[in-house]
Amino acid sequence: MTRLSVTVNDHPRFSVVSLNGDLDKTSAPRLEETLTEVLTRRQSRVIIDTTGLGFCDSSGVWTLLTTLRRAYEHNGWLRLAGVHGVLGRMLELTRLTDAFPIDRDVQESQMRAFGESVPTPR
Repeated sequence: MTRLSVTVNDHPRFSVVSLNGDLDKTSAPRLEETLTEVLTRRQSRVIIDTTGLGFCDSSGVWTLLTTLRRAYEHNGWLRLAGVHGVLGRMLELTRLTDAFPIDRDVQESQMRAFGESVPTPR
């Protein structure tokens, strides 16, 4: 298993949370803590970039689903970008692809959320 790295990049109208490594029962609580902080102190509109995610188990999916609900409760939204591999398969099997807005990459998420291109910080 590869340790999960979580990076948050704040933009004026949303935050991008990038995941790299494995999201499992040992790393899900740390991710949930980060996402809670983003939703309550920073931004209620979140794009989670899963491009670098190598593995995701049910506890990781539960964390994402819980965060989706909490984003809506804060009058915001959550989009998943770069879904592939195990996470993609789990979302398909559980029919959660109907619950999550899923985009090819972060730029597509930005375009779909705002109807325009948003420059990414360098």
